[in-house]
Amino acid sequence: MRISTLPERTTGEVELGVVYASVEGVNEGSFDECLHKLKGQAETLGATALIGLQLVQSQFQWNQRTSLLATAISGSPKT
Repeated sequence: MRISTLPERTTGEVELGVVYASVEGVNEGSFDECLHKLKGQAETLGATALIGLQLVQSQFQWNQRTSLLATAISGSPKT
């Protein structure tokens, strides 16, 4: 699956919608866990790519969380 922070679609790709995932913790492990959840949601939609990936890590004393948001894309890019 292609993952990019760039919000660009290529010819032949269709936007399926926005996917979101959030997990407890703010560290490399929580980022990987969150990305795994996000990819799973996108694959359930039939996505072949995630674009416009955004990361939010909140480190408030009572609620440390890692969240990811991206646009799920389907189709084969034609260049």
